[in-house]
Amino acid sequence: MLIFKLVYLIRGYVVISIDSNLEKTLNILRRKNISVWDVEKNEKGNKFKISYDDYVKHSDLIKEINDDVSKKGLIFKLNRMKFRKGFSIGLLISIICLFLLTSLIWQVEVVGTNQTNTNKIMRLLKENKINMPASLSKNDMQEIETLIYTDLDLFKFVEVYIEGSKLIIFVREKEAELTEIKSNEPSSIVSAKNAIVYKVIAKSGQPVVKEGDVVYEGQTLVMGIMQNISTEEFLTVPSDGTIYGKTYYNFEMKEEKVRNVNVATNKSKSVYYLNKNGNSIKIIGDKEPYENYNYRENIINLPIISKLTAITFLKATYYEEEIKEVEIDENTALNKMKVSMYDELLRRCSADSRVLKSTINHSEDSD
Repeated sequence: MLIFKLVYLIRGYVVISIDSNLEKTLNILRRKNISVWDVEKNEKGNKFKISYDDYVKHSDLIKEINDDVSKKGLIFKLNRMKFRKGFSIGLLISIICLFLLTSLIWQVEVVGTNQTNTNKIMRLLKENKINMPASLSKNDMQEIETLIYTDLDLFKFVEVYIEGSKLIIFVREKEAELTEIKSNEPSSIVSAKNAIVYKVIAKSGQPVVKEGDVVYEGQTLVMGIMQNISTEEFLTVPSDGTIYGKTYYNFEMKEEKVRNVNVATNKSKSVYYLNKNGNSIKIIGDKEPYENYNYRENIINLPIISKLTAITFLKATYYEEEIKEVEIDENTALNKMKVSMYDELLRRCSADSRVLKSTINHSEDSD
């Protein structure tokens, strides 16, 4: 209803006042397919509204039935201003200029680095013909982020956003990588967890376990000593090597027989927002009209206007969902628990571990 009134406010409408029979007049208009709204009936008379297009199309009929006509809307305001063309044109140009000037970005600020790197960023923008003042869309800001990140190998994080008429470039410099320095001090290799030794590869040091041994977390596997062949004395050395072990994990997982799931209904409602520089203003619709819903959004770009002013429309659609209890069958539950089991194993084990064999035992209760 709001959109309906807004459209007719721009295109123009006519308010008709009559003293004759209102019902008879409305019936005549309906037979001519003339839309009527805001009908008022009081002691002073009767009033209703019709569109300006219908008024022009059926002007002869309107003149026969009406006593008083009042024209409303933007189109009539503009027609009255034709006699003052200079003022009208100047006012229109002023509004357009003011809107464009407030939509432009006039200044660039770099945050998070020193002046030397700031100068490099400003030089890079200038080389790629990104000069101020400018009007930048969300895609343009993403392109600037990519440009700085790829061309200047200095930053691990780049974010570009707009505050008022200022373009903010927020960066985080890369940290210097620490060089691994191998120590020559004597050391030993110890077990990181309980396991059965599968293979021992000792490059330096004296292995104290062999294949098939059961070892526990913190137990020494390779000692940092070596025997001197000539003197038969033992020397302390930094141990080096790889020891493979088999580890067993036992844990329990549960899956409920009945689960609450969201099921879509046929109801949906849309909400429209006006977007500018990441800020959204709701213009039509109720936000979050349902208690449970699935949310989707679609950005609507306006030709030319979106490019110049970074103004877009966002259509957010809420699809209603109902929570229903669904019974999970045994095979589905077992498959889900098997996937969860492997995820848990990957979390517990190291990155180079492999599952050699697994056995799943399951039991069932009322839940």
